[in-house]
Amino acid sequence: MGFHPFVPAEIEAALGRRYVVGPEIAVGGQGEVFKATRVSRPDGAAADDVVALKLHLYPGRAMRVQREITAMESLSHPNLGRLIEHGYCDMSGRRTGYIASEFIEGQSLKNRLRIGGRLLESEVLSIARDVLAAITALWSHRIVHGDIKPSNIMLRDSGSAVLIDLGVASFFEEDAAPRPLTPVSPERFAHGGTLGYMSPEQARGQRPLTCASDIFSLGVVMLESVQGWHPTSGDQSALLEGIRASGGKLTVSTGLLKTLDKMLLKYPPGSRGKLADLSDHFQTLQEMMEQQFARGARAPQKAQG
Repeated sequence: MGFHPFVPAEIEAALGRRYVVGPEIAVGGQGEVFKATRVSRPDGAAADDVVALKLHLYPGRAMRVQREITAMESLSHPNLGRLIEHGYCDMSGRRTGYIASEFIEGQSLKNRLRIGGRLLESEVLSIARDVLAAITALWSHRIVHGDIKPSNIMLRDSGSAVLIDLGVASFFEEDAAPRPLTPVSPERFAHGGTLGYMSPEQARGQRPLTCASDIFSLGVVMLESVQGWHPTSGDQSALLEGIRASGGKLTVSTGLLKTLDKMLLKYPPGSRGKLADLSDHFQTLQEMMEQQFARGARAPQKAQG
């Protein structure tokens, strides 16, 4: 049974009745998230915002909360969740941080895979282009998302993909500051991120990370999406040496397989490709598929196991 520490009525009271709190939509290591409607702003002005309201479970993780807020405040991009409000409230005598962000009408990629199984190659390319645009926007501020996985990719009803949850985001300049070296063995994974999706360098605690780490994680998500199952069944150890998409029985274009092989290389991280080049390549692959389909040469199809 899950751990559900927050009660909607108590949240509403703690936030001065400025929110009408609806159902819980997620709970995890960082906090509990509810769908809610903000009816007034902190200054008392009327509002009508449907939000994802996250309340953080652990006061000791204030630094992580602040990093998420800092990252969201510095960014505005259609493929990234939008920050609406943040602050602290008193929950049962405990100072609790909260973040209200844009509520995405749609479903997570995780839910889409669970219900519908593997995706069409064209669908995967479209999602990947949107997530790559979000990664590019983050990296323009030298921010690494650090937790790219199906549950953190929302698929809007309108068709676009949105990358959410910057709770473990890292800042290149901060992480590049000199610090005592602490060896991390391959068997002992670093905190932050999700096992089964972290790049080899993130799992081993390497700092600073670059956008190449997010590229690796996106590659894992793309391979999972075209297969319909996780390529290592969630085993992070199996990702430490990198993995290959080619050589199997996937009925997808050779261009996509080669690109995934590159994105999933262990080392050096920079060999996984540049963000702009990957974006152009995804666009080219999708255009080629559309042209082939228009000529009747090849209908879009799902990957075969």
